[in-house]
Amino acid sequence: MPMNRALYPINWDEIATAIKAAADWRCAHCGKQCRRPGEKFDTHRRTATTAHLNHNPADCRASNLRCLCAPCHLAYDAEHHKKNAALTRLARQQKEQNSVRT
Repeated sequence: MPMNRALYPINWDEIATAIKAAADWRCAHCGKQCRRPGEKFDTHRRTATTAHLNHNPADCRASNLRCLCAPCHLAYDAEHHKKNAALTRLARQQKEQNSVRT
């Protein structure tokens, strides 16, 4: 799911880079070394991301952020995304039902 930049603080790139640097560009979950800025993309290393543990992009306290490789971040967010998708479908269905009634 693409990130909605409007939900993040203006200095998100600096915050995210600081979290990754503090973790030495290593995934906090699987421990794999991730690519550093400027490192060639064709390496075997994964892309480092910064995860919000409580899934709230506005909550950028260091205790709420972790450096995760992209696969671990996707796995961490999977249940949250599943719930959001279900809520979106329900809202869409309700909207359609209301428009049919009027």
